[in-house]
Amino acid sequence: MGQPLRKAEPETRSYRERIRELVEADRVEGARRLLAEALERGDHGEDLSRWERVLAKTKGRRNPEVALDFDRTPEITWIREKSDPYKGQWVALLGDQLLAHSASLDEVMAVLEANKPPRRPMVHYID
Repeated sequence: MGQPLRKAEPETRSYRERIRELVEADRVEGARRLLAEALERGDHGEDLSRWERVLAKTKGRRNPEVALDFDRTPEITWIREKSDPYKGQWVALLGDQLLAHSASLDEVMAVLEANKPPRRPMVHYID
């Protein structure tokens, strides 16, 4: 005959420990479910407010005016081919166009602020 079924051992670790373990294992959805269970039971006696904040789903919305995903190949090509005269400087690039350069990052950012480009430029230090 088969072996008798064992009774499940009661969980001795705290919700906080189990949630941390799930997050560290990159099992965020599992951690959210366990957190929801803990909050639903209400008998955990633990302060889980930190985990509530950490595991909360984002509520932000994307700004359609800001392109976040675009090809940076022209900027990388510019750096490979044309960056030698700018060693030791910060450069701001948009496509293959140099928008600003200076040894000071603050100066480059000031130029970008004064002359806002149509999308976010690449800012890179040439070493």
